[in-house]
Amino acid sequence: MSFLPASSRLLLTAALLISPLVASAQEIAPTPLPSPTAAPAPTAPEQPPVVPSPNPAPPAPVSPPASPKPAQPQPNTTDSLTLRFEASLPAVIAGKKTAIPYRETLVIAPGRLVQLRAQGKVTVSLDADLTAFFKKLTAPPTSARFEEQPDGQWIIVQHNSFDLDQAAARSAVAAALKDGQTTLVKLTPSSSAAPKRTLDYFVSRGITAFLAGGQTGYDGSSADRVTNIHVGTQAFQDKLFEGKVFSFNQMLGPISAKAGFVPGLVIAGERTASGIGGGICQVSTTVFRALYGAGLPIVERRNHSYQVYYYDPQGLDATIYQPTQDLRFANDTGGSLWFQSDWDDAQKLLVVRVFGKARDFDVRVQEPRILSTTPSPADKTVFDASLKKGERKQVDWAAEGAVIEVDRLFVRNGQTFKQDTLKSSYRPWPNIFAVGR
Repeated sequence: MSFLPASSRLLLTAALLISPLVASAQEIAPTPLPSPTAAPAPTAPEQPPVVPSPNPAPPAPVSPPASPKPAQPQPNTTDSLTLRFEASLPAVIAGKKTAIPYRETLVIAPGRLVQLRAQGKVTVSLDADLTAFFKKLTAPPTSARFEEQPDGQWIIVQHNSFDLDQAAARSAVAAALKDGQTTLVKLTPSSSAAPKRTLDYFVSRGITAFLAGGQTGYDGSSADRVTNIHVGTQAFQDKLFEGKVFSFNQMLGPISAKAGFVPGLVIAGERTASGIGGGICQVSTTVFRALYGAGLPIVERRNHSYQVYYYDPQGLDATIYQPTQDLRFANDTGGSLWFQSDWDDAQKLLVVRVFGKARDFDVRVQEPRILSTTPSPADKTVFDASLKKGERKQVDWAAEGAVIEVDRLFVRNGQTFKQDTLKSSYRPWPNIFAVGR
């Protein structure tokens, strides 16, 4: 059973009441009686027929409807214009020569692009941007060296220089601005030139693999100490070692003012004092960690007299003192060694990396193991003639003594086939204050 709203039921009832009345009226309508004969109405005088003119006027021409004007393309305010330069660079990956893609882009933002397209030409400001972009693309070649990839792999890359038809490139940009639709302009080099040091420099020597890296921090170092770190590290920046026994002092050269070193703090006997090249042990320690991590056998190494906070974790440092104290390793890689070193003064970080012939095993340096500790002694006072009478200055900070060991594992196919242990003994060290007489 269906239900209707009240308004619909009223309308339906009204229709049922009206409909029978309408039907009955139609059924009982009387037959109309014949009307009496009426007098005929007077007839209007007859009009003469219209005779067509022998020369009718032509009809007025009808104008065809106007054709709609084509819609003008509206500039897209969300599109940008990208100039993309594409080439390839020679590279060595896993010991094999290949090539990797090289790409540089210049992007013109949507808002600026709308303005440039309205002018339809390369403006002065855009021309300046293009000049800077083209200068980057045609920069001189840079020598091949190892570069770390996003996945952590190290490969050798040779950065060639490129020639570019700059006039044709500008014309392509101008055409893209005028047509209002182009969003990508592709550029390719017309030729390239290799640097002085190519891939063959490494391949011919069998230097194709990353062996290990060493790292130390120098936060808190004085400006003089940082200067000596820079000067010393330069001896291991893109430098080749060919030989059977590596010597730090030979690679470094003389520590002298002529070489660029300045006075800094050095450990001399029972105290820390000023001396030319103070801070050079930051470099020797970092080099030690790289070669030790590469698995080279140690020939000569001495730890510092006391624990120096720059060299955390402790037990992996190496001091040098020319000409009597050196840092030496046996080169058992079967080839040459290549050093790449960099410093970061913002992060106060020094990194030394060593590359060479690929090894068929891994080297795993374990965490230092503290065997024993000794409390630091009482504070000590020394006289310093360079200070004013009564002036007091702290020159050393207390450090506890310790005996520390580090294990180095040699692993092939997941199995340790060799192991050695590095032992370091540090003296307890007091706070030392210098006082003027």
